[in-house]
Order: sequence, then C-alpha cells, then structure tokens
Amino acid sequence: MKSLINVFKKNLVHLVHLGIILVLSGACNDRKPEGNQPFPILESNIHITPINGGAIVTYSIPKDPDILYVMAEYERNGELFTERASIYVNSLTIEGFNTMNPVSATLYTVNDQEIKSVPLSFSFTPLEAPVSLASKSTHIIPHFGGILVSWENITKKELGIRVMRKENEEMVEKDMYFSSFEFENRTFRGFESVETTFALTFEDQWGNISDTVYYVGTPLFEKLIEKPWIDMRPSMPYDNLSGNLSAVWDGAIQYGVEYITSSGSAGSSFTFDLGKAVKLSQMAIWPSVQLGYAAPVVVYGNLNIMKFEMWGTNELELSKLTGNPFYWLHPNSAQENGLELPEESFMDDWVYLGYFEVERLDLMGATEDEMFASGEEGFHFEIPIECDPVRYIRFFPLCTNVSCPIPSNWWRVMELSFWGDDTVSR
Repeated sequence: MKSLINVFKKNLVHLVHLGIILVLSGACNDRKPEGNQPFPILESNIHITPINGGAIVTYSIPKDPDILYVMAEYERNGELFTERASIYVNSLTIEGFNTMNPVSATLYTVNDQEIKSVPLSFSFTPLEAPVSLASKSTHIIPHFGGILVSWENITKKELGIRVMRKENEEMVEKDMYFSSFEFENRTFRGFESVETTFALTFEDQWGNISDTVYYVGTPLFEKLIEKPWIDMRPSMPYDNLSGNLSAVWDGAIQYGVEYITSSGSAGSSFTFDLGKAVKLSQMAIWPSVQLGYAAPVVVYGNLNIMKFEMWGTNELELSKLTGNPFYWLHPNSAQENGLELPEESFMDDWVYLGYFEVERLDLMGATEDEMFASGEEGFHFEIPIECDPVRYIRFFPLCTNVSCPIPSNWWRVMELSFWGDDTVSR
C-alpha cells in the first residue's frame, strides 16, 4: 500500500511540473516578440483574390492593441512600393501591374512606434491589366473629320487614350483623352478626308502602356456650315416669334447680341433654314453671358437652355403649313395650348436629330475658371451618324436652369453652329 502511495506522489509531482511548464510555455507565447515587434499576421489567416492588374489581400489582424496599420511591400517594374491599410479594415489592394506573371510580396503589421512585425511572404498572379483589356476591345470606324473609337473599361479606372497619326514615317501624337466610363465612344476630329494611318495606346495612372492599336482609314468629309441662315418662324405654326433669331448665327459667341424671347410669349420652338442640305455631324450652342456675375450664374443660369431636342427635314411641305396647323404640334406646344396631339404629326415625317443635355459643371464641383471656359468653348454635341441629310431644323428648348418645361417660354441663346457634309446633294 505504501509503495502505491509513493508512486502516486511521484506521478503527482511530475504532473505539477508538467503543468508549470505548459503555463510558462503559454505565457511565453502570449508575450510580444523581442524588440517590441507587433504580432504578425499568420499565414493561415491570409486570403488572396487576384484582380485585373493586381490582387486584394484579406487577413485577420492579431489581437495586439499596439498595431497601428498593416503594410504590404512589393516590387513593380523594378521599383519598391508599399500599400497601407488601417486596423479598421481587414484587406488592402495591390494594383498597377501590366503582367500576368507571379508577383512576390510581403505583409507586415506595424505598431505605433513604426516597428514592423516579422514579414509574411506571399505571391499572386494578377489578372489581365485594364489597359490591355481596353486595347483588345477597341473598335474604330471612320467618322466626320476623324475616327470614332469605342472601347470597354471593365474596372472603371481612369484610362488615357493617346491618338497618333503617321506623318513622314513617324507616329505623331494628335490627341489625348481620359475616361473612366465602362463603355466609351469618342470621336477624334481634326483630320482631312484622306487615307490616314492612326495609332492608339491606352495608359493608366501607374504608367502602364498597352500594345499599340493601328487603323488605316479615310475620315468622312466635314466642314463648318456657313452662316447666315434663314428665319423660318413666321411660316411655322406654334413657333415663338419674339426675339431676334438672327443673333444665333451672327458669329458673336461672347458679349454680343443674343436671342432672348419675351416672357409669356407663345410658342415653344424656333425653325431655321440652313440654305442647303447637310448631313450633320455635330453642333454647338453657346450660352448668353453677362459680365459682372459669377460663372455658375452666367454659364449655367441666366435663362440659358440646358436641355433641348432637334428635328430636321430636307423638304418642307408647304401645303401642310396652312392646311393642317395641328400637324406641327409638339408635346410642349400641345401642353401650352391645351390640345391633344393629332394622329398625323411632323414627328412622323421629320428626322429626329436627337435629345441633348448640357453637362452641368456647376453641379459637379468645377472651378469658376472651368465653368467660364466651358461657356466660351460652347456646349458641343454629336449628331447621330445614321441621320439623313436635312436643310430645315426645328429646335425645341425643353429646360433652362429654372425648370422643365420652360416657364413662360422665356429662354436665351447666344450662338449656334453646325458641322457636317454639304456635298451630299452635289
């Protein structure tokens, strides 16, 4: 019996010693690494998701109150870069690669003394870069005075598209445009109607450049349509007869004579004759500007037209000008006169040139200088390339800065210009 008790006592001593060792071992594990290093992120707590041109690194942050942020270090094009994320998020994004080769990186926690933890090494393989995808999606066709380029930008990161033209066996830069839209169409103009070799590249904020896209084509003929034009309002039912319409083609785009209707006047449109058939390519409208006022007031206020639509025809049926005035009703005109739209309407026969809306820089945080510049340059709009040639244009103001529809038919326009091909009838 005594021997059994002795054996039990010995085993109990061993168990106590073992317990003390385990407690001391656990205490050591709970201590911070030497040199006040913060606890590192464990390999088992990291997850990597490849993205276009990079990766998203997700992790669990150790329970260490001194950790200030998480940092990743990596090389791109031979240069060392870092990305940081606060402890209030559990991921960071590494971007800027134009390669689909494996990339090595290290992850650290950093404490409030800027001491880094032991590094955790990892690697990832980026998906195809945005500049490469945009380049491969590019589609180019001839357009008025240049080329129409369309592309996709699935990441919606801002990309620059550089347009070059071959001159004396060298590619010379002619334009640079930036966009973050997912789907983009852009016309690059200023080229003669002769066979031309174009080259395009896409660039991103990290300096990556795509492969070059080449295109050989002949831009469509385009010219500025000469002025003056002819005021057709006296012949057109429901046009607004107040104001001096010839002011919109007098060539003065700043501080000149403006076309302003009389408040309360009847008529929600104005019509004019270009004098010849034109396959239109683009148009511009200039706002009326008053000196001494802030840019938002003079450019995007002042009763300037902010939304409008246009219709056109190559032949004006004189019989319909007098025989059926209701034929000329537009929804705005019908509302103004308390009438219902007739079954037969000019809108069934005329070419719809489009609905247009001024980009409101005053609502987008633009500076006063930027707003003034936009007013000086005029608001430019593309005419759909599929539209037939027209000679007569009917212009319907839909909104000013005040409201829609335009109250009291009171609006202002400083100048209009049109571009296109006037050789269509030759």
